[in-house]
Amino acid sequence: MTPFQQFHEVYPDLLEELLASPLVEVNARTGSEIRMLPGPTSFKLDMTDQLLPVCGVRRLYPRTAAAEVAWFVRGEQSVGWLEKYAAIWKKFVEDDGDTILAAYGYRWRRHFGRDQLADAVQALRDDPTNRRVYVTAWDAASDGLTAKGQRNVPCPVGFTLSVIGGLLHSALLIRSSDVFVGLPYDVMGHAMLMAALAASIGLMGLGTMHVTLAHPHLYAKHYEMARECLGQNVVPDKPKLLSWNLASVEADPDGYVWANSKAAQDVEWPAFAPRPEVIA
Repeated sequence: MTPFQQFHEVYPDLLEELLASPLVEVNARTGSEIRMLPGPTSFKLDMTDQLLPVCGVRRLYPRTAAAEVAWFVRGEQSVGWLEKYAAIWKKFVEDDGDTILAAYGYRWRRHFGRDQLADAVQALRDDPTNRRVYVTAWDAASDGLTAKGQRNVPCPVGFTLSVIGGLLHSALLIRSSDVFVGLPYDVMGHAMLMAALAASIGLMGLGTMHVTLAHPHLYAKHYEMARECLGQNVVPDKPKLLSWNLASVEADPDGYVWANSKAAQDVEWPAFAPRPEVIA
């Protein structure tokens, strides 16, 4: 059985393993060199402290993750509101300069003709023993396989939700994980989403988050920053996870971002604060 861990214990080991890996290739789509592991990897995080998981070796910005979560919860495709908090999404817009066709929240709440988040909440309210609660962002009709030319294809493709011992547990699958840029924010964001879902269901809190990385990799442009991370002292201090429910996040996204930003100010962060380039 996989032991429970903290993200600040997992992350440095993952960086070290990637930097030591002899498996290097030039990705055909991006034209960039990557270093990767010989196969998928996974880890299981203990979330029972109800604190935000942090990687411990670099400064993170929970307000960015909170803004992404709020945008997802609102089910939007336009980046108009989001870009004031997370400008990187402009790299993935369509020719109109505003639309993300495969936006996670749109896929969760509208794209498949059902509101998957609302249905998940209702399903676990009605039957806490339900084992069929899976939320997907992947559209098999248009994503991946032989399809080409999409500006954005979901990386965290889906997650399960289950209630065990009155706590919410989740298994998250990330099909392609940029471990330096994306993974710390994917983990933070999923923890925030879990907290909002747990509050909406009416649960006591969170249990575990199991994360599977189908293809973990480092881009060559991030090798040196990853080495600098490994030279840092681990700072495990973590902000509190907020207990806003989905309706509250949807109604006041700016307030949600501000509240997470304030919570982040009350903890110690590592001094190292890199600004890595996003490889789109």
